[in-house]
Amino acid sequence: MYIAMAERIKVLLIEDSAGDAFLVIHELKAGNFNPFWKRVHTADAFQDQLNSCEWDIIVADYYLPGFDAPKALEILKEKQLDIPFIVVSGVIGEQVAVEIMKSGAHDYLMKGNLTRLSEAVRREVREAQLRKQHQQAELTIKLQLTAIDAAIDGISIVKNDAYLYANPSFLRLFGYSYTEELIGKDWRVIYSPEDIIRFRQEVFPQLERHLAWQGEAIGKRKDGSSFVQGISLTLADDNLMICVCRDISELKKAQDIIAYNAFHDPLTNLANRELFLNRLTLAINKHRRNKNYQYAVLFLDLDRFKAINDSLGHCFGDQLLIDISKILKKHTRNVDLVARLGGDEFVVLLEEIRGTEYIVNIIERVFDNFQSPFQIEGHDIVVTLSIGIALGNKNYFEAADLLRDSDIAMYKAKQEAHNSYQFFDTNMHFQAQRQCSLEKDFRHALKNKEFVLHYQPIFDIAEYRLVGFEALVRWQHPMLGLIPPDEFIPLAEETGLVILLDCWVMMNACQQLALWRKRFPNFSDIKMSINLSPEDLRWNSLIKEIDNTLAYNNLEGDSIIFEITESILVKDVEKTINLLSQMTSRNIQISIDDFGAGYSSLNYLHRLPVDIIKIDRSFIQNIQGEKSNNEVVKTILSLCKRLNLTTIAEGIERPLQLQELKDMGCKLGQGHLFSKPMINRDIETKFLASSIKTKIV
Repeated sequence: MYIAMAERIKVLLIEDSAGDAFLVIHELKAGNFNPFWKRVHTADAFQDQLNSCEWDIIVADYYLPGFDAPKALEILKEKQLDIPFIVVSGVIGEQVAVEIMKSGAHDYLMKGNLTRLSEAVRREVREAQLRKQHQQAELTIKLQLTAIDAAIDGISIVKNDAYLYANPSFLRLFGYSYTEELIGKDWRVIYSPEDIIRFRQEVFPQLERHLAWQGEAIGKRKDGSSFVQGISLTLADDNLMICVCRDISELKKAQDIIAYNAFHDPLTNLANRELFLNRLTLAINKHRRNKNYQYAVLFLDLDRFKAINDSLGHCFGDQLLIDISKILKKHTRNVDLVARLGGDEFVVLLEEIRGTEYIVNIIERVFDNFQSPFQIEGHDIVVTLSIGIALGNKNYFEAADLLRDSDIAMYKAKQEAHNSYQFFDTNMHFQAQRQCSLEKDFRHALKNKEFVLHYQPIFDIAEYRLVGFEALVRWQHPMLGLIPPDEFIPLAEETGLVILLDCWVMMNACQQLALWRKRFPNFSDIKMSINLSPEDLRWNSLIKEIDNTLAYNNLEGDSIIFEITESILVKDVEKTINLLSQMTSRNIQISIDDFGAGYSSLNYLHRLPVDIIKIDRSFIQNIQGEKSNNEVVKTILSLCKRLNLTTIAEGIERPLQLQELKDMGCKLGQGHLFSKPMINRDIETKFLASSIKTKIV
């Protein structure tokens, strides 16, 4: 037997008798209601319940001490609430019953006969819902009509070929001022004869089949002028045709511009990447059909363009790109395609070429234009190019592959002198793949502890004694073996992982130093030199990391030396000085590595909190015992002496170099003459295990 689920309902009772209230609730439950109910017997309590809950129905006694049903109905009207209101009371006169119904009550029942209560409640709740739905529908229609009247698009309704309705936008679109000018008129009045025929023969048959159609037409205004109209037609009930339209004349003009911009760079008006790849794909297919057809891709990148943008501003940078695009167009033919990929990257597709000599001639002509500075708003801007060339051949199937290989060749050219070019070969691809593979492996290497430290001794060459070590990181790759730093350090800097690597080096080098000092008391004053990268100096937590590392290993600041390259000093000098000052306040010494090989730092060297200058190995290698080859080193030593800076000569390989440096007053040195970098066990065996301080051998 099926039992219907009780209907949930929220009932607010106005009743001072608890017994009578329970009789009402009992009757509702008997009528298959599941009521949630509250009982009130004062006006204030009644208002509180109206504010706190949305009630489905109100069942009220007619009269309560200080409160009655008419008063409750007045409150409902004031609050504009449409809640079914049923009066359940004792014997009252017929006149009172009529009055209460006129006041807004929906039904009246005697307390002595509640059998009709459930039916009345169900009916009144249902009718209240219908009233609410009807009100909502009316509101929706009103809002829709308001929206249609306010719509930007022209909207009209046609019945039996005549206009039944037109919103203000439709009237304005066709040049009419008043609704009466168009309502009742034939739809043909606003269309050209050609479009009237097209509507009859093509559009209306489709509209009847699909009940909707979208397209274009030529609209005719009241003054006789015409415009391109975008139009949407919908066939509704009662043979009503709804028309939505707008003037798309400007849009049509814009489409041509959009189509152009979709394939061209807006700054230089050159082809963009998409158009270039499309043309390159055609060239690839043409070569596969005709082996005599030869083509090539040139990938061009400006050297140091970011520095120009940062120093002079993007307006200067944009004008420079425009001037360069004109040069490239000037030196290519109509059959070729010059494109800008973005930023300062350009590509050129050379078609119907006659060997590599032709390509080189074009490149040389372009380079000739870069010999003189570009003059932009009174500024002379010197620019150089790096160019990579990929020659089309039978092995190319995808345009992206040619673009990739010319890009690889360009980066190879960038490593050479300015205004250089390189032809792509397969070895470059293998090197690029190796670089990508190394980047992926590098991230795993940090987790898998594949890095090891080697230590190169530093000696006091005047006193012939060991004073410390430089910690040098090495990557012991599980498949490729020992990878030199010049391969993975630039990679670490590009990916931002160098900070993690240098933190590891700092911690492990300090741990090793603390261990050696403890195990070998004769060397309790040796120091550890640790290299910092430019990324480290830009890291906000560097000083905190240094403090934590020293504290963890129970070391003082004077135990370590931080080595920074000379090129770092020219970038944000004031910030660098502040950071180095924080280090020296902890008695940490600062050493400038490779001094003299990079930027000139003489103008601000005296301002820097620096303790040590490391003379670049290129100057040391030139020491041959001849006076002319030693002048640069002597100048650096003299400068450091005046500034009270200690000097270290790196790259000492021959006894003659050592003797010359000693005679010139150089304090410290390191190099293969003393020892190559070694692992910790070999350092202990060769240099630290002796009961006396190690001498130079």
